[in-house]
Amino acid sequence: MRPPTARRLLVAGSCALAVALTGCSSDANDSSASSTASTAAPSSAKWTGPARTTTPMAAADRAEIDAVAKEALAQLPGLPGIWVGVWDPKKGVYTAAYGNAVLPDTAATVQDHNRIGSLTKTFTAAAVLQQVDAGKLALDDTVGDVLPDLAKDHPDVAGITVAQLLGMRSGIPDYANTGLVIKKVVADPSKVWTPSEIIDLTLTETTLSTPGTPGYSTTNYLVLGEMLAKVTGKPVEDALNSTAKAVGLKNTALTAPGDNELPSPSSHGYLNEPGVDSLAAAGVSSEPVGDVTDWSASWGGAGGSMYSTVDDLGTWAASGFGNTLLTTATADRRLQTSKVPDVGKYGLGIIGFGDGWIGHTGQIIGWEAFAFYNTTTGATVVAMVNETGSDLAALGVVGKVYPDLAASLL
Repeated sequence: MRPPTARRLLVAGSCALAVALTGCSSDANDSSASSTASTAAPSSAKWTGPARTTTPMAAADRAEIDAVAKEALAQLPGLPGIWVGVWDPKKGVYTAAYGNAVLPDTAATVQDHNRIGSLTKTFTAAAVLQQVDAGKLALDDTVGDVLPDLAKDHPDVAGITVAQLLGMRSGIPDYANTGLVIKKVVADPSKVWTPSEIIDLTLTETTLSTPGTPGYSTTNYLVLGEMLAKVTGKPVEDALNSTAKAVGLKNTALTAPGDNELPSPSSHGYLNEPGVDSLAAAGVSSEPVGDVTDWSASWGGAGGSMYSTVDDLGTWAASGFGNTLLTTATADRRLQTSKVPDVGKYGLGIIGFGDGWIGHTGQIIGWEAFAFYNTTTGATVVAMVNETGSDLAALGVVGKVYPDLAASLL
């Protein structure tokens, strides 16, 4: 699903809770989201990582985060659990879990594996850009160059470039937020989807905009996943998992489409009333069915099916979401952003949030996640929940530590 879920829910009427939890209003993002100029963040050579920040956060600051998380759980009864991590050179380090990983009474722990939705896109983008640095892909390569069979079946996409796919400027509609595939997922949760099946359905059932038109689309990332498979000669999950391992992640992976298991310990994902409202925003009708852990996550693929933990996401964010694996020129090119409607400043698989913050948000049915890194201060913050539509709780925790960042998400 699309990144700005918090903003969508707030428009639907949860703004009072947002103000209570974050101390900011829904007008705060207007200036940063409206800019159309391309901007670049500082060079990756200047970045630091959470491993360099080992001083524990002060007890009083930890208590404030705890209070916000517990208040969110009390005000959002459909939400089982919240996970949070902060690594800040000035504020210190704090990781915590609240509520339940599995209902009715399995307590959440910081070791839990959670699905991370569209944060998967940051891994796919990094893996693609690694292939660019290796000379196996170029940003101006087209679908026709890399995937000639796809271009033959759907000639309208033949001239779309790798850069346009990465930067959400392909003109290809989003299969997720349009509800095109999600309606079928809700109707048959056990169905195992292949990327090519979703791509073909989207390109057959929707009308493309002119290539270069900005618009958030998970479909782009399924196409990029197919490109990775083509140039590496291996399944896309191998490429993404190799990228994760390259920065030291041990609890993060994309599994094959037919493999729906999460490592132990793990949370269960839930679809309750907030999730029903969230899906309705995409034109999908559903009931509050509760535990959806067994639903196939295959429909997210290289655009949204990975899992991770608090510590792993913190490490990933502090690597610039994989930019430390890239040449400085490629990393800096990745952070050149331009406006994408309803998202803000989008680079190549990464969002710029102002004041040095970069990152991404994610949603897949059952889970929501945020991860951000500040290229100026070296601060990292991660938050996850295990209920669709309850990202406001995670936003509240982020807002307690970094109110300006939370404001840019509203």
